[in-house]
Amino acid sequence: MTPSVPEQAIADSASVTTADSPVRSRSTRRVAYLIFILVILSVYSYPALRTASITGSWRLPAASAPDLALYLSLSRIEHDSAGVDLNPYYRVGVPGNALGALKFRLGPVLFGLLAHLFGGRLWPALFVWNLLWWSCLCLVAIWLFQRFLPQAPTEFVVGGLALLMLFNFGMLTQSIRAWMHFPSLSGFESLQLTYIRPFYPQIAIPLLICYVGLQIHALRKRTIAPWVLMALVQCSAFATFPYAVVMMAGTTAVAACWYVLSRAHKVAWRIVLGYALLCFVLDSAFLFYKFTGFRTGLPGQKSLIHIQLSLLPLMIGKLWILMGVLVVATLVSRKLAPEVKWTLAGMGVTSMLFVLADAVVPESTLMLSDHAGYFVHSTIVILLTFAVSAYTPSPERASILLRRVALAVSCSCLLNAVLVAEASTRQNLPENLEQADMVRWFERGQVAHDDLVIAQYDSCAWVPLLSDAESLFCRPAQVLLTPQQNLQLQRFREVLYLYFIGRDHQWLETTTQLERYGFYFELTGKGAGREQRLDEVRSEMRPFFEQVERGDPAVKEFFHRFRKVWIVQEAQSPLFVDSRLSSYLDLQAREPIGGLVITSSIPK
Repeated sequence: MTPSVPEQAIADSASVTTADSPVRSRSTRRVAYLIFILVILSVYSYPALRTASITGSWRLPAASAPDLALYLSLSRIEHDSAGVDLNPYYRVGVPGNALGALKFRLGPVLFGLLAHLFGGRLWPALFVWNLLWWSCLCLVAIWLFQRFLPQAPTEFVVGGLALLMLFNFGMLTQSIRAWMHFPSLSGFESLQLTYIRPFYPQIAIPLLICYVGLQIHALRKRTIAPWVLMALVQCSAFATFPYAVVMMAGTTAVAACWYVLSRAHKVAWRIVLGYALLCFVLDSAFLFYKFTGFRTGLPGQKSLIHIQLSLLPLMIGKLWILMGVLVVATLVSRKLAPEVKWTLAGMGVTSMLFVLADAVVPESTLMLSDHAGYFVHSTIVILLTFAVSAYTPSPERASILLRRVALAVSCSCLLNAVLVAEASTRQNLPENLEQADMVRWFERGQVAHDDLVIAQYDSCAWVPLLSDAESLFCRPAQVLLTPQQNLQLQRFREVLYLYFIGRDHQWLETTTQLERYGFYFELTGKGAGREQRLDEVRSEMRPFFEQVERGDPAVKEFFHRFRKVWIVQEAQSPLFVDSRLSSYLDLQAREPIGGLVITSSIPK
């Protein structure tokens, strides 16, 4: 019997509705992801926008994380007539092929190209740069969760993304303490948004997550294309942040062992060996092109291998144990496919070993354990998200509970991030107000290329971004000098700075807090080695203190190289001692600029 027209229309409508349901479901899911990504971008953008509106300064990006000025300076390294890289703080030639900071700077170089498109304006360039990388991180995390989780309802994927972007397991203890004092925001001032820091690890984490997803795909599909993409991703990471390649190599090492052993034929071996050879060729071509070796610039750099097993108890903490538990939970899960569990286990095991690296490689050599911290949070979040998904009962019994818990996690993380964004903005505001005052003063054009600027710690880092003048001393300059230059040039300038703020040789013999004046990673080692290095630093600085305190002609000759010397310090709490400055400088006009006071002088 032929159905009537109304009945046929209803049937067709039902058919269309049924056919369109998956489409509408995907569309709804994408809209939810887009909305949450926009929320995340809003939270992360708040400190920059809020600070600029308060200070009224839109020339330099707001200081929201350590070493921002250093990374911006790396994006615009200048060269002398012979093509040698110039240290932006001291304007001296540095062989870029000898320093890791100048070799592995693909991120700052790419940012420099973006800044060029903005006419050299750093504020809008960095704002757009940050939005691009935060968005990239959100998208690759959603792709990983959506593609490979055993259960991936929208709320659950959003919950994993919220944990990744809006919380920080590396600061778990500080976060708990901050919430214990809520509604006061004082406890949140010591926190910061996980990926607020530009360049590092902002670039490395999206590449790592993408690599993990490609590794799972490569083991699952058994085709060559994913392996080639993995090689390109790890090469990009190597040129940007080589510590990320340690994570990638360890992840693949564990996953490849399962891949080869579970397939007792030559094809698996050939694929793994071919991939390793391709990575070796790409990385070696980049590494050995005009590069003489891994050096940090530290005068006290040790040999590459130095076993210190006594450091292990100091490095094994709660997060390390948590990673171990999650690795075991991942491996014993029955819901996770083998290619997923072994890739994730490789990521977790590598992160655990990475944290312990200082027990084998001295901290001052490659600073492995310090940089391993960049990967702990993302490793924990990824392992935790997959483990929870794997151990959650079937959707029919636990769908509602799962969605409610995921929604609660997302809301809690969002509230936490909003409080952190507001508190950190307040915490950084004094530094940013000082930076804004510096910008206004430098924009007058009084400072020439043959002038010297003496600025308080850490405002000196902004000087290369505002003028071509030299700085007397700046801590970030240390990573852009060779070990020999640090022993001579940096130590001398460091002692001059210390002398001008009232320190002397007697202070040098008694202090144990030299880190606050410089010494990137030189005195932050663990164990008895720190005391030995402290004695070495004193012996390096002692001759310079004697030279400066007796008014050696060589010191006076140093200042005679400059047309004018400008002293920049806070008006309310000036740091430099006039009587010490007068030993070498003829102090002249003094002018208040906002919260700063600027003193002009000429060498005696």
